[in-house]
Amino acid sequence: MATAGDIVTNAVSAYTDGVPPASAFPTHPKTWHYVCPEADLARGPKGRRLFGHDVVAFRTEQGNVAVIGARCSHLGANLACGKVAGETIQCPFHNWRFGPDGTCVEIPAEKKIPAFARQHSYASVIRHGVVYAFNGPVALFPLPFFADENPSDFVAAPAFSFTADASWLMVASQGFDTQHFESVHERRLLRPPRLERVSPFALRNRWEAEIVGVTFRDRLLRLLVGTTVALDIWNWGGGGIVVRAAFAHAYSRFLVFFRPLEDRRTHFDVHVFAPRGLAALTLPVRRLFTRGHLESEAAQVRGTEYQPSHLIGADAGMIECFRWLAAIPQTPCRPGINGEHPVQASACRRSTP
Repeated sequence: MATAGDIVTNAVSAYTDGVPPASAFPTHPKTWHYVCPEADLARGPKGRRLFGHDVVAFRTEQGNVAVIGARCSHLGANLACGKVAGETIQCPFHNWRFGPDGTCVEIPAEKKIPAFARQHSYASVIRHGVVYAFNGPVALFPLPFFADENPSDFVAAPAFSFTADASWLMVASQGFDTQHFESVHERRLLRPPRLERVSPFALRNRWEAEIVGVTFRDRLLRLLVGTTVALDIWNWGGGGIVVRAAFAHAYSRFLVFFRPLEDRRTHFDVHVFAPRGLAALTLPVRRLFTRGHLESEAAQVRGTEYQPSHLIGADAGMIECFRWLAAIPQTPCRPGINGEHPVQASACRRSTP
């Protein structure tokens, strides 16, 4: 005869069976990241630590922007200390020159260019005056934005950054954590969350809740924008979060790009948006509220660790998020019929924001 302990154990295992081990997740997921303001490139190459590597962003004389590995494939000199020369970046040590795709095109001291003379390259785009790079030479999906809305209809506040003392896995799961939303954020759900795998690269969660918190921020929210909120949260590729919050009398829109650091912490870059026109005048206030909320979130998650064997039934949303994170494709669509893999190709075509 089954004991009460057996029943509890079986109930929990129904949720935790198939939860991926920590080894199932990439150290640096293939997704988009913030690099720098576009204006910074007017002063020369810009170095940044991304994807566990030093990278450099630069603008060529013809105006093309590129992001490549910063450590010269010759002897490791930092290309961020070099200079732009025509359509290349020139190494400060021996003047080796590399094109936007990372290919070495000139070695002043030698005519033959060795096969190893090549830098890693990263897909890059510019939007709202910001340079973004994808963790790989080919972007697996476009730079995310709010569903069914045009980036040109919005203006962005200057990005702000901070660091959370938690792994990127725990950061990524926060938008899918019902326990945290109800208990810590003091929101009363009006209906169950709706979780949807939009594509292999995007996981969506929708909440509708009443703001019942007693903090100064919540009291001010109720006064200014209403007592209810509908949240639409998209995670793209594991490290990009698109959030649209609809209050009774206002909307909030922001993007969060986060990346793992070597010390098991996570770095955040956040962009807050408002529609063009009079609403753009409220950007400083929107940015202030968003920053306060997200930095508070970072403080709450500090020290947390991914422990799959300790998850419970109430963690169902987080578990679904972890399963999806472990299954995100980390390579481009493979060749197959008509040059595409028959399964991955349709998934890639569906993955536009």
